[in-house]
Amino acid sequence: MNKQTIITALLAFIAMSAGAQSLNKDVERLQYVYALKAVINDSVWSGFADKQNDVPLLYYGDTCCYVVNPTEKFLAKYPSVLVHNDNDVQIYQTQKVDDKPFHMHVTFTDEESDIDYRTPIMRCSSLEQTSRIIPDVTSVNEWATMVMHEYFHGFQFKNDGYLDIYEAITNAVLPDTLPALAACYDWYRESITQENDLLLKAIDTNDNEASRAYIQSFFKLRDERRERVKKELDIDIVALEQLYETMEGSARYIEYCLYRHFGNFNLSDAKWLYTVGRKYYYATGFNLLRISDKLEIDYKYGIFKDVSTVERNLRNVL
Repeated sequence: MNKQTIITALLAFIAMSAGAQSLNKDVERLQYVYALKAVINDSVWSGFADKQNDVPLLYYGDTCCYVVNPTEKFLAKYPSVLVHNDNDVQIYQTQKVDDKPFHMHVTFTDEESDIDYRTPIMRCSSLEQTSRIIPDVTSVNEWATMVMHEYFHGFQFKNDGYLDIYEAITNAVLPDTLPALAACYDWYRESITQENDLLLKAIDTNDNEASRAYIQSFFKLRDERRERVKKELDIDIVALEQLYETMEGSARYIEYCLYRHFGNFNLSDAKWLYTVGRKYYYATGFNLLRISDKLEIDYKYGIFKDVSTVERNLRNVL
């Protein structure tokens, strides 16, 4: 009996022992995550739960890993045992894939031998591990919003051409350029704050003409800041900013929609969603989508085909 056969047999025994009692909490959480994917698909962003857009989810428990809908490449590399099979959700149990203390991200690589070669894999730690790293996260729903934020990144990269767009833009300008500019230059950071404040005013007002005036002022400040960066620092940040506002703003939008789905949610108590920090594009991107919703601008079909979609649509209503 070879090593792989022994490992598979041991995993099968573990899975059978767990199944004799009930589905363990880790498997139940993964089922919950996939139920939330369906909620988002049906009420927020259609296509998210489509089979062709599915991304394997690698979940790190305390003693083992679980993987949902793994690729054949994954199963060939890591001996795994099927512990749950329900319609389009297959959950396998496997050995710990690595010993890193925390995961909450999507990965893909350019190494052909890797399990995530040019295709995204969502990796997340259990609620317990997440709470040890981020003590404020104490409930399954809080944890699930983090998971779904990252899972939505996987969905983004499953859209045809988005990975190529991402690579072309980040090869031209380093990804950490935007937070570096915000950290180094007061004028840059002050402009970002003012721009975001204008977006919030455009969202909050009930007067459509006033809303358009705020948006116009927003673009005036934004264009001046971008032009100053290009003139003084010789960096064209337009595409990079649009990329990250599209990518992180839409993922934060998913979090926001989930919090509303869970109920008892007041946006004023979650200022971190819409106020700017060093990685300001999370908030500005989120607010750009909210103002697009308010003005009934359809952006969800084209947002991952052309990262300028949201800005261009808003400029067109002025």
